[in-house]
Amino acid sequence: MNIVTPALSAFPLNTSNVNTEAARRDNIARETVPQLSASENSAAESGLGSESDRVKNPGQAPQPLTYEKPQPNQNAATQAQQQGGQNKDNGEDPSAGKQDAQDRQQESAEQKEIQELKQRDKEVRSHEQAHAAAGGQYAGSPSYEFETGPDGQQYAVGGEVSIDISAEASPQETLRKMQQVRAAALAPAEPSPQDLRVAAEAQQKAADARQEIAEERRELAGQAYDSAFGDKTEQTRSGFEPPELGDIGGAGVQPPTRKLREDDPVAEAAGLETGSEEFRRVQASRDVDIDARALRIENFYQQVYQPREHALQQLA
Repeated sequence: MNIVTPALSAFPLNTSNVNTEAARRDNIARETVPQLSASENSAAESGLGSESDRVKNPGQAPQPLTYEKPQPNQNAATQAQQQGGQNKDNGEDPSAGKQDAQDRQQESAEQKEIQELKQRDKEVRSHEQAHAAAGGQYAGSPSYEFETGPDGQQYAVGGEVSIDISAEASPQETLRKMQQVRAAALAPAEPSPQDLRVAAEAQQKAADARQEIAEERRELAGQAYDSAFGDKTEQTRSGFEPPELGDIGGAGVQPPTRKLREDDPVAEAAGLETGSEEFRRVQASRDVDIDARALRIENFYQQVYQPREHALQQLA
């Protein structure tokens, strides 16, 4: 039997240093197994029939086994949820659009309120300044009530101007003052109810002042009349004596006569026509004393009436 020895093959051998860099990286990346302490059992020995169970007394009951459920990392889950909420698009959240709409609506309401406050401030200031300008020396300075708007600015929402409506020393001065007070109360384009009440009060006081002025003028006119015609009037009223018949005859005064028209039906019915016989008979039989007395009475009333007529002409 022939035994053939196989020929040895030549293998190339690397005589350089072995590449240990890859091995080093593998060792670093590999999980290091912690070393067990002397009193700690390994996973294989901690089960049933372990060394600790064999060491126990035979009469001692074994301790119950406890299995713990693994708990997930709460911090990691919370961080992941927060990060996911931050990375989530606001367009996918339905509450985001609703909140934006509410913000825009609130902003629009604030702008509208600001515009209304500005308009109210302008109207109040114009109203009170009109009172103060027309009132002149009788009106005080305007005072305003302010309200803070959404933008933090102060706006006038109310105001007043004090004005003096007391009577002056004379009716003439009171009349001029009340006319100016009434003009000041009605100076604004839209007077308030309080302005109308002040104007009505000033108008009433002006009417009272006019009445006082009229009474003063009436008294002055009476005094002027008394000073001009007082002596004659008093003499006429109290010291006048009717003239005698001789004086009347000497003065060439004829008794007054009255004529009735001939076609007057009343005269014809009474028989007193001018050309009738009855009329001439009555005239002839009339007493002279009666005619003289009638003349005196006529002259008396004529003299009393004429001064009054002149006085009225002077007053007019």
